[in-house]
Amino acid sequence: MTPGPPFDAIILAGGRGSRLGGVDKASLVHGGATLLQHTVDAVAGARRIVVVGDRPPVEGLLHAVEDPVGSGPASAVGAGLSALGEPADLVAVLACDVPEVAAAFALVRAAGGPAIAVDAEGREQYLLAVYPGAELLARTRCDLQGGSMRRLVDGIALRQVRVEAHDVDVPADAERFGIEL
Repeated sequence: MTPGPPFDAIILAGGRGSRLGGVDKASLVHGGATLLQHTVDAVAGARRIVVVGDRPPVEGLLHAVEDPVGSGPASAVGAGLSALGEPADLVAVLACDVPEVAAAFALVRAAGGPAIAVDAEGREQYLLAVYPGAELLARTRCDLQGGSMRRLVDGIALRQVRVEAHDVDVPADAERFGIEL
């Protein structure tokens, strides 16, 4: 179980995968499991988990779809929060395209509160973070369609946590992890 205060988790499993030729990233297999399963396993200590995306629901997990479908990650987070109803004090938000998500998320959770992953180049990873639930919920009470995660979370106090994690966006990323497309 992941250490730290109770949290809910929102997993973003939508998107077009256009840079991968339309491949569903959540269904890609790495190390014998799908990237979606790796992400679910990474947040196994959550009180509740909601998977957001235009896909079949995962048994035992909450499910939501952003409206309209494909309207971006900020909209997906809003849909996930709606599915949760009253979120926990902390809400993890993770994209399902990071093969080594478990190790990276464990580092973010170890911060013990609101925190965001920062990659080797110093870029904040908005979809590998733990946000204050009430503040995130309040910020989603507007039109989020096409909105960016950066704009949604701008000004939220987050501890930055350096992680070594890479997402799968293009065929070369998949190849680096031994993932067949």
